[in-house]
Amino acid sequence: MSDKGKRVRNRWSVFKENHTIGFVLVAVIVFNIVFIGFSALLISFLPENEERSVFELIKLAFTLMVNPSGRYVYSDATLSLYLTTIVVLLGMISLTGGTVGLITSFIQSILQKTANSSTKLKMKDHIVVLNYNNKVPSMIVDYCFDDMDSTYVVILSDYDKHQILDDIGNMYKSKGSKKKFKNIIVRDGDPMSEIDLDKINIKDAQTVLIMTPKDMAEDDKHKDKDFYLSKLFMFTNWYLNNVKKENDGYTPNIVVETSNGNMEQLVESYNADSEHNTSSVFVNYNQIMGYLIAITSVMPSLYGVLQQLFSFEGVELYINEYDGDSTIEEDLMYNQSVIPLYDMEGKRIYVAEDEEEIGRRSKDADTIKKIIAQYKNPEKIIEPNCIFDKQEIIIVGINEKLPYILANLIGFKQKYENAGLHVILASTADEEDILKEYYEDEQYAPILMPDKYNYIKVNDIFNPMPELGEATAEKAETIVFLSEDNVADECIDAKPLIYWTDLKSAFRKNDKVDVMVEILDSQNRSIIQSKNNDQTLVSDDFLGHLYAQLGKNPERLGVLIDMITAVGDDDEESDEEAAPDAGDFLCLKAGTLLGLKETVEYKSKRELIMSIYWMTGGRVLPLGLIKKFGDDEQALAYIFARTNGGKDGLDNTDLLNMTDDDNKNDSENIVLNPEDELVFFLKTEEE
Repeated sequence: MSDKGKRVRNRWSVFKENHTIGFVLVAVIVFNIVFIGFSALLISFLPENEERSVFELIKLAFTLMVNPSGRYVYSDATLSLYLTTIVVLLGMISLTGGTVGLITSFIQSILQKTANSSTKLKMKDHIVVLNYNNKVPSMIVDYCFDDMDSTYVVILSDYDKHQILDDIGNMYKSKGSKKKFKNIIVRDGDPMSEIDLDKINIKDAQTVLIMTPKDMAEDDKHKDKDFYLSKLFMFTNWYLNNVKKENDGYTPNIVVETSNGNMEQLVESYNADSEHNTSSVFVNYNQIMGYLIAITSVMPSLYGVLQQLFSFEGVELYINEYDGDSTIEEDLMYNQSVIPLYDMEGKRIYVAEDEEEIGRRSKDADTIKKIIAQYKNPEKIIEPNCIFDKQEIIIVGINEKLPYILANLIGFKQKYENAGLHVILASTADEEDILKEYYEDEQYAPILMPDKYNYIKVNDIFNPMPELGEATAEKAETIVFLSEDNVADECIDAKPLIYWTDLKSAFRKNDKVDVMVEILDSQNRSIIQSKNNDQTLVSDDFLGHLYAQLGKNPERLGVLIDMITAVGDDDEESDEEAAPDAGDFLCLKAGTLLGLKETVEYKSKRELIMSIYWMTGGRVLPLGLIKKFGDDEQALAYIFARTNGGKDGLDNTDLLNMTDDDNKNDSENIVLNPEDELVFFLKTEEE
């Protein structure tokens, strides 16, 4: 079936499911139109109607069906008697009270089946979500920025259907989204039921996302949670492989979320002992969020960049096969509006706003040659200077992400000797035993430095000033407030928000400190006023964006993890999805990175990208530029990829703004100041 045919069938299935009364109304109208058309065809064979137009025939047929004794003039021909009798009977069938009653019964049957989720969906290449939790609404809203005409989502869960739809609606409101993703079907059912899986046509899905159920996500019994998810994965895998033969050998990809590595080990063992070959990806969300928090605590400006790359809004990462004829450098010079990063097993990783732009080469060869001649052979190759401003980090609170935060910071410190990172942990008195365990664990010694520093015990969460006082706030360069695991809905985010509220006045006295508050519920974002660099790290938002990406292409997981990971190769040996260590995504001031002493102007993004690329011997590949406007230094603008429309015909010199248009640079050129932060891909030095 063609792509257009799939879209039409999927769209019809969504309309039938979500607008049942409209579907029945359309069916009744079509039913009557068919009868009228057939009646018009019948009376067209009569001699007295040979000269009549199609419109006249339809009018006569309708008149005869509605009022057999009306104005229609019957002929004496036997054929006329038979055909007009049939037309009258069709009218009686279509319009009589008995038929109306039959249609009413038919409508009630359809409505009841839809309400009970008992109809079978005729969809193909859709994304199936098994179970429901708070990350799903963010995923659905993120698809507003993708190609909505080719994206269809079916949620199968025993959670209340109307509550799911309300949660998704609230997410639109909280984000102020003007667009809504309508290609979604929510079904009541059991994800571990063959009948329910068959009804959502899971065998023809593009990807199956197995989520932790909402009630179980708040349960601290990890063993039960992992066993349930493992069982559901094995059941889904068995079901898909069982129907593979009748599906021409096709099986969807499976993405399973987990809070730790236990479930992954169980499922890997299952796969090793079976002949099932479904492509499976496991998402340890505590690990991913831990890595993310770690990297943004060192480079806070990277937070907005990663938001874009993890989301379909703005730019994202794409993995495309390539023929090997063009090098990264050639692709970078001649590709019109994307940035190639590196190669991975016969595929090339790109940053782009639109996948269709990949491979579209610029035709303005003369301009490209001028740029190459101007920048390709610099007088001196500059060695990138990776010195990071943030060294003292205080982490307040303990959750399951903390081990991954510390591991990533250790890796970062070992990789970049100039980082000089040090972390102080702080939490309440009831968690002092856990704090001691971290400080006594030798693997965390490089970052915690227990011989020089100690943890901070807070005796009263509502009055943390005596322990986390002004002296600590003045010394710290980044403060991270972590969310609390396994709490009821009404208490989600309470602990970090209480900490932040009581301590923010102390931190305000140090205008260089970056304050980061991790929250789980995006609706709590509005509580924190973004002043003085305060940032909210919304875990469910980031993970929702990630699942949206994986729903389209699970292969992106390795690349996305590699973007935020600085741990050594030894730690990644067991992760089959990890991308090769091709380089790191970093964010540094242009003056620090390049030794820039004064302002430099570039006529286009291409000039900025290519000049810095060649100036650093191909090691620094700029992806974006963060400029700060105004006295509060809060207005940020990013350059990502290259877009059409610039004066040179190759790219646009305007910044792709995250803020109001008033904050645009007035100059037609891109002005790079020493204090501007470059977002770049630092390529690993080849041995």
